[in-house]
Amino acid sequence: MSDGPGSDAHADETRDDAPRDSRRMFFALWPDAETRVRLARATKDAVRRSGGRPIAKDRFHVTVAFLGNLTPAGFEIASAVPPIPVGAFTLVLDTIGAFASSRTLWLGSRSVPPALVELERRLWEALAAKGFIREERIYRPHVTLARRARVVDEEIVRVEWPVAELALVESLPDGRNVHYEPLRSWPL
Repeated sequence: MSDGPGSDAHADETRDDAPRDSRRMFFALWPDAETRVRLARATKDAVRRSGGRPIAKDRFHVTVAFLGNLTPAGFEIASAVPPIPVGAFTLVLDTIGAFASSRTLWLGSRSVPPALVELERRLWEALAAKGFIREERIYRPHVTLARRARVVDEEIVRVEWPVAELALVESLPDGRNVHYEPLRSWPL
């Protein structure tokens, strides 16, 4: 897990002694309503064929940096990091894949835009300078489509997503699911 200032794993000046005050947070690309509809339409058959539990279209996003549980002080530190001015770009989502170990069906890009690579790199550099620790894995931008899914070989209609901002999002429990609440956003 990625721990940073105010996370449960660090005891520094940003840590709050009451873990109940911590909030699960991440930076993400957050699509507009029209893009969400296009993503859902383009992937409907693949999700159905996967036999997985579909993710509601209002939860579609691309995580750029997962922060973990933050205290209010940690949240303020993270919020002070953006903006990261890489400029607006288009993310073309055109390939279905799966993480076999977690049985997660996802939609990704055959060619990740250089601006997204730069955004992720520069965001983590700024977060690391504030004490956040990055997970040890290769960044693979994707939209999660279904859980408990089988791998499918499905051609889809490509979706072009105009990306112009970065959002700080909170992950909130919602029964058996999770609700995501964008709290702040910054232009790219």
